[in-house]
Formats: sequence, C-alpha cells, structure tokens
Amino acid sequence: MRKIELVPRVTPDSAQALWYELEAGFDTTGATPVIELDGAGVRHLSAAALQVILVARQRALRDGGSLVIARASDDLCAGLRHMGALHLLDGVPA
Repeated sequence: MRKIELVPRVTPDSAQALWYELEAGFDTTGATPVIELDGAGVRHLSAAALQVILVARQRALRDGGSLVIARASDDLCAGLRHMGALHLLDGVPA
C-alpha cells in the first residue's frame, strides 16, 4: 500500500504535484495499486484537486486496486460532502 499525506491546502497548483505523486503509485510491472491518502491535515480541497483524485481512483479501480482518503479532517469531510464525493472516504460505500 502506498500512503500519501495531503497538504493542508490542496489547491490547483498542489494538485499537479499530487498527480505526479499518485502516478508514482501506479506500478508499471502490473502490481495492483492500493493508495491511501491521509487527509488529517487538510483545511481546503479545490475542485481541481478533487478531479485529480477522482481520475486516479478510476485508474486504480480499473487496475483492480483502490484509492481512499483516510483520517479525513472535518474541513475535508465538509468539502467532499459539498462536492458530492464522500464515497472517497475510507469505509464509506461507493
């Protein structure tokens, strides 16, 4: 499992860096991608960052793996709820 700690303000600029880090989680040797994003310190999540996470999750699912957000902060939960993406939280059914 690859664990990635999200920065406190996941803006469009930091979303690009997140994409590169997520890309590294997809092993070209065929290993099943299992990625956990640690959202404990997140105070803001932009729509661009959510789009990056959703695209990476679709890729992980397509490859038989998973991508979830664990330990989500209250602010992150509120943002995901507002954008209709609570299904990304660990333990929440899709």
